[in-house]
Amino acid sequence: MTTSLRALGTVVFTGLLALALAGPAGLLAQTASGFDAVSVESTTFFVVPDNALLQHNVPNLTVQVEGQALSADFEGFFDRTGGLKRWGFPISEVFVEETGTLTQYYQRGVVDFHQRPDLGGIYVLERRLTWDHFGGGLGGSADLGVEPGATNNNSGELLGPWGHKVSNFSTGGVRTGFLDFFTSLGGVEAFGFPKTEARVDTNSAGTVHIAAATPGFTRQYFQAAVMEYHPQDPTDPVKLRLLGDDLRNARYSNEAWRQFQAFNAAAQLTAGQLIVPEIVEFTPVSPATPTPAATPTTAPTPASTPAVPSSSAELMLVGTSDAGLAIYDGTTWTRFDVNNSVLSSNLVQSVHVDKDGQIWAGTDAGVFRLDRAGNGASFRTSNTGGGLGSDDIRAIGGRKIGDGLWLAHSDQGASRFDGANWSRFRPDNSNIPSTDVRDIAVFDESQGRVWFATKNGAAQYQRSTNTWPTIFKTANSAIASNDVTAVAVGADGRLWFGTAANGVSMTQNLTDWSQFTSAEGLGSDDVRDILAASSGTVWVATAGGVSRLVDGSFSTFNAANSGLPSGSVRALAEDSQGNIWAATDGGVGRYDGTTWQAFTTADGLASNATTSLAVAPAP
Repeated sequence: MTTSLRALGTVVFTGLLALALAGPAGLLAQTASGFDAVSVESTTFFVVPDNALLQHNVPNLTVQVEGQALSADFEGFFDRTGGLKRWGFPISEVFVEETGTLTQYYQRGVVDFHQRPDLGGIYVLERRLTWDHFGGGLGGSADLGVEPGATNNNSGELLGPWGHKVSNFSTGGVRTGFLDFFTSLGGVEAFGFPKTEARVDTNSAGTVHIAAATPGFTRQYFQAAVMEYHPQDPTDPVKLRLLGDDLRNARYSNEAWRQFQAFNAAAQLTAGQLIVPEIVEFTPVSPATPTPAATPTTAPTPASTPAVPSSSAELMLVGTSDAGLAIYDGTTWTRFDVNNSVLSSNLVQSVHVDKDGQIWAGTDAGVFRLDRAGNGASFRTSNTGGGLGSDDIRAIGGRKIGDGLWLAHSDQGASRFDGANWSRFRPDNSNIPSTDVRDIAVFDESQGRVWFATKNGAAQYQRSTNTWPTIFKTANSAIASNDVTAVAVGADGRLWFGTAANGVSMTQNLTDWSQFTSAEGLGSDDVRDILAASSGTVWVATAGGVSRLVDGSFSTFNAANSGLPSGSVRALAEDSQGNIWAATDGGVGRYDGTTWQAFTTADGLASNATTSLAVAPAP
């Protein structure tokens, strides 16, 4: 059976055209497995350190069906068709969504092992036509059709029944590299047939488009993917929409997918292990192309009334990856989550407090504004008229005095909110060097000056002049890496940049640089956050502990040599007493200048998987 699975790309044209109707059509009232036994031949196990949910196997399975042993090699298919670059990380285990079908969701698509009556009843492993579940009429979605009449006069390959070409050039002659990308990652087997040419999206009626996406980008739509061209990222200019995430969120709306074990973190499988794939008994919502509304959504009434933290004390706010927002008022811990507050996701990736004392929580499902009772409003791409760049909020900064609130996204650059209106900053409309923004440091709100840490360098924006006066990359500075993860500005004007694998870079005059790595005492060269404390001491959160700069070198606190609850540190904050707080994978630590005190679930903390910190001053 393996030969049939690996040769799908050579099936005759009529067989490929039938793929447009393939894939699970809906769940039965009583879903059954349809398989006698499933065993593991091998597996690739993925663990993403900064996301507790992304811990999944991509397995090679042997499946028994009516006495016949079949190969369901998800692992081989994943590797052969581009791996992480094509599919992203797995967001589920292999599970049963329809009787007789094994399914695995990835960030950028879905793969099914199922029977194909149109191919003689054989079982095949193939990508689901994910885009067609949004704009191709599958699964109850609107059918946006294809775009006739658009001609690409450049060289390329004519593929599929609609006469569209996959080319390295757009219809306007811009070199996109789409054909090279398409071919190197599996071609039709991975992407399906093109439904448009590579052309500039206008979002006009009668065109194939994503309603919530920014117009003006060169995109090409395929049955199973959407390619987007980003010329400002020369090392990786072709991006794929996260259609796997989109389909999961649409089919299992309101985060209903979280109730199924298949979508939650898994343990690593072993060769020879017998497994029983989870059967998902659920009636999914038919995906539809979203239509942006114009105003933020006022949150619904909470399902339960939470305990409320002190109304007069300073609060330490702690984001968690699976339990919402934890709040410490100096005496007790309280929790705001999807059941008792405005939050619609328990994955809080960033927290912030603005000039009015309002709490902002950035999640994977938008940004939420809360008061001390958990009430407030939600802001998402769907309810801000497309003004918010993305629902994935990785960092928040600003609005301490009067400038806007800045939001960092992993896929759409940065957004700014002035209390009434939204602005978006991406490489297509500004000089921000990447759509992947990891950190924000607002250091002069009167001038609107902001530093951004991105995957492709660090950049300063000055809103008063609408200019980008400084962009640091390895090509024009001594910054250690373009893969910048953190930025901080000290009271002395020194700029500190953390990187993903090269430690810390510092400059005071934008010309002379100093570098700090594990050789200078950093706990790890994987830097997650930097804090320039009020005392002038610089603290660094790393994958190997909390490091403190003393006399030009770093000393490190970790779980082995201090009371820090874990050496994997995500974020840092300083309270009004000068205590240093650290969010770790094992709870929260507080340093009083002498010792670390750990706070974990045993002390009332909502979850030990903490992600972010902020201080809410006493009113």
